[in-house]
Amino acid sequence: MIRTAFRTRLPALLPLLLLGAAHAQLSAPATVARTAGVYPAAAAPGETAWIFGLSGVPAEGKLNVGGQTTEYRLDRPSGWLAFQMPQAAAGGPQTLTLRGAPQTLRLNVLTVPPGTDALVYVRPDAAKTVQAEYTRRLQALTETCAKSCPAEVQSVLRRLSAQPSPALTPLTAPVKGQGVTPGLAARAAVTPAVRAPLINLNTLKAANLTQLLNPAVRPAAPTDSICSALAGTVPTAGLPLGQVLTLLELIFAGDLQTDPTWSGHPTQSDAPYRDEKPITVLQKVLQVRPTSGKGTTIHILDTATATGDSFVMDGDINYYNQLYGNRPYHGRAVGEIAQAVAPGAQLNYRQVCEKDGSCSTLKTVQALCAVAADARRGGRHVVNLSVGGPNPTRGLELALREVTALGVPVAASYGNRDDCASLVAGDRCNHYPADWTRSFEFGPAVNLGSRSLRPTMLFSVAGWDIATRDMATYNRGVGNPGVLTEAPSVQAPGEFWLGGYPYFGTSFAAPVVSGLLASWMTCQPGVPLLPLITTPGQAPIAASVVNACP
Repeated sequence: MIRTAFRTRLPALLPLLLLGAAHAQLSAPATVARTAGVYPAAAAPGETAWIFGLSGVPAEGKLNVGGQTTEYRLDRPSGWLAFQMPQAAAGGPQTLTLRGAPQTLRLNVLTVPPGTDALVYVRPDAAKTVQAEYTRRLQALTETCAKSCPAEVQSVLRRLSAQPSPALTPLTAPVKGQGVTPGLAARAAVTPAVRAPLINLNTLKAANLTQLLNPAVRPAAPTDSICSALAGTVPTAGLPLGQVLTLLELIFAGDLQTDPTWSGHPTQSDAPYRDEKPITVLQKVLQVRPTSGKGTTIHILDTATATGDSFVMDGDINYYNQLYGNRPYHGRAVGEIAQAVAPGAQLNYRQVCEKDGSCSTLKTVQALCAVAADARRGGRHVVNLSVGGPNPTRGLELALREVTALGVPVAASYGNRDDCASLVAGDRCNHYPADWTRSFEFGPAVNLGSRSLRPTMLFSVAGWDIATRDMATYNRGVGNPGVLTEAPSVQAPGEFWLGGYPYFGTSFAAPVVSGLLASWMTCQPGVPLLPLITTPGQAPIAASVVNACP
């Protein structure tokens, strides 16, 4: 028998705060309806994680992380079940399965590059508290944890508390490669009325934490604009990133949120119509009549700046059994495809990814906040995100809600089959932001035949093969039997030639939808309803949407 983890102080903290403010962004009940939970809320392959609050299960055995099997053992001082994250674990939220455990255990698998640091977002009115009490709160939790936590958790707390508090700057400060609205950073730095924190230093030292931190009685965290936050970076060299993310949110509940500094990569994959212009291809397969898109700005958040694109896809690309070496550009190609559909639209390139293909969480959030500022000044706007990764970064979701609430639709690439490489049956193959498409639905449902659909402000765009006139084989999940994926919301052609190179993949399907959205907004209100059409031979987008304007 495994003794309960609620007998000591930190285990009393964890089920209450991890369930209510988990980094993995998974829904949690309003009250504590279960005793078992997972610590940390996120972990990278090779890192240790624990299940706490379980009783009546063997002291050692096997459990599954998605479809990957790993061994667990009882950590006797804490009563927690320790397990090492499988090296081949699929990225993003995965289900933990263990006989005798609740079926609702989840953990966010951080498949991020080595050396990825922690990014923190801090409420402006809590910035002074975070910086003044950063070390003291970590030390208080270290003392509370001294006799009740696994040794590794105690070590992480001691090493983390030895670091200085992170320097904080307004989230909307200008960054290289993109413009930020003048004055916005200054407004972000203005401190609003101070409110009582959800947790304080005394709370961390209190003996009876269960009553104080029960989410059923604790006031809910106010909903704030992510764009008004201050941001900073916490170095994680030698520390498990998942624990750092979780512990920082734990000690500053409601005042501080976290993400990895890495948010993803440009999505690409391994076009008939050689050397034909994109609009010529689209005219042939969708009968697109390129309308002006005048008065609409398409914001390309990618590898390009207003003056160039330094990204190069190194190595040979095998396309229809022919090799093409070192293909240049990504964001620039995305923009050219979008403008082919809506030639009158203005393109605004915002660089959020570096020339090596790594995309910055901070730059992406800053770029979206700049789009929100533009939208508040007026005009029509569309965002294209042909980038993504397996982890649901919180700042990105909040910033997307900021822009979509202003009537700005977003086209995001669904992700390609290489995202699911090496995964096994039972693994979930995630790709964000595309996999949030359902949570951005709005308005009443519309009946289309036997289906009931709702429009969305976030379009997850899969690739449609213009040769086979069917769902492209490069799409995520295709050819990966048993791997679980969220369905896309729409398909679009994703194979084009630009400058003598083939560009194909969901990255290049997304700007087709961005261009169509810009064209739609020229003469139509709101956003179109784009059902997922998967009938072979049938056009993936209805003619009424493709040519909505005269």
